[in-house]
Amino acid sequence: MSELEENRLLDCEFQTISSEPLIGRLNLQTDLGLIDLQINKEVAEFLVAALIVFLAEGTGEDAPKSTVHTEQ
Repeated sequence: MSELEENRLLDCEFQTISSEPLIGRLNLQTDLGLIDLQINKEVAEFLVAALIVFLAEGTGEDAPKSTVHTEQ
């Protein structure tokens, strides 16, 4: 398996455990196995923010197709 193929994401699912406080499970199925994370609102916001920064790095065909407006 090459470095580019290691631990590829195959599927992603979430399950809400509680809506107040907001708690859930994020399951990431990879070719090396399942990553099961318990998340809350703060963790979800952290992950979304990190992915937005990552997507903003794209150029050309990989440029972001949408924009996100955040409160400041």
